[in-house]
Amino acid sequence: MSSNSPSQHKRNRGVILTPVGWRKLEQAEKKSGQHFTKEQIRDRTGLSIQTISRIRKRKVAVDKDSLECYIKAFGLELTDKDYTHVRQENQRQDWGDAPNVSVFYDRCEEMAQLQQWVLEENCRLVALLGMGGIGKTALATKFAQNFKTEFDIVVWRSLQNAPTLEELLESVLQSIMQMLQEEPVVPTSLNGKLSKLMEYFRDKHCLLILDNAETILSAGGGAGHCLAKYEGYGQLFKRIGEVSHQSCLLVTSREKPKDIVALEGEEKKMRSLQLGGLKPEDGRKLFQDRGQFTGTDAEWIRLIEHYGGNPFALKMVAAGIQQLFDGSIAELLEYIGQGVLVFNDIRDLLERQFSRLSPVEQEVMLWLAINREPLSEQGVFNRSAIALGGHSVPSR
Repeated sequence: MSSNSPSQHKRNRGVILTPVGWRKLEQAEKKSGQHFTKEQIRDRTGLSIQTISRIRKRKVAVDKDSLECYIKAFGLELTDKDYTHVRQENQRQDWGDAPNVSVFYDRCEEMAQLQQWVLEENCRLVALLGMGGIGKTALATKFAQNFKTEFDIVVWRSLQNAPTLEELLESVLQSIMQMLQEEPVVPTSLNGKLSKLMEYFRDKHCLLILDNAETILSAGGGAGHCLAKYEGYGQLFKRIGEVSHQSCLLVTSREKPKDIVALEGEEKKMRSLQLGGLKPEDGRKLFQDRGQFTGTDAEWIRLIEHYGGNPFALKMVAAGIQQLFDGSIAELLEYIGQGVLVFNDIRDLLERQFSRLSPVEQEVMLWLAINREPLSEQGVFNRSAIALGGHSVPSR
């Protein structure tokens, strides 16, 4: 049978629940006060056990009528935000050095926000921002893996080793050309490479992920400015953000590139998401695969909030509690209460973030850390100015 036949297209159409739809179902089931087995849902809906399993796993597409029947069994109505179409065509993906995110802790709200921006609003450029270890890379990778069937082409690249824009485009274009079985002849000029990338962005539905964009940005002042020899990245961001196409660039960074700031606006197809720490209940789940721990609910909350819900920091803390305190959270909190820094790796994490601040920003942070009493904006400004050799300004 021809691949273009109506029956073939009909078999290839399908949908899966979005994170929004799945949360709606979970809340409805929780509200009912019982957990329904597949057999009970079969009796309610008339769907086969196989179809019910597919709906629950959210990996294999089912027809929309089956999904609507399933969700109605819980007294709900299927809306456009509850499902997404899955493309059954061959996937073209290059994951580069993307990390393994088989263990991933929630971030349902952030995942749903990315889905809305990228898949529903068709944003051309999305920036995931936050301090080191907060989970930007994991979230970007998990999003790409969850919704890879929504794209014709997925390419993941790390900027950790600070490749020039020419090197990056060379790598990305060669990969795309190989996936499309085209002659791998990449234009020699920077403008030619950018134009070729935009050609693919217009003709195909592409997702390009650039991780660790802070490595191409200057530290210690001029926040968001590209380093010398890396100014071309600003041209890349501007071209992707302003030119009409059907693809998306997803960037992760510890700070927002200034060229992205200029592209933001209500009417523009560019968004940024500042990633915060895990909630106490989600942070607690992170410890479950790392041994046995003892602590009251209040101690768990205090521990996770002390480290800002930072997943990287919490992983190190979990290992340290096991090794040094035999799993006792209370013992660690006792040291914390005495102002003792137990884990040097966390100091390194904070120092790397601190080093990216300008001298004035560093001074403000130091004064905020030193002062135990509340300090007005005027007070912080005056003390910082004096410390930097300036003069205080009378309050108005």
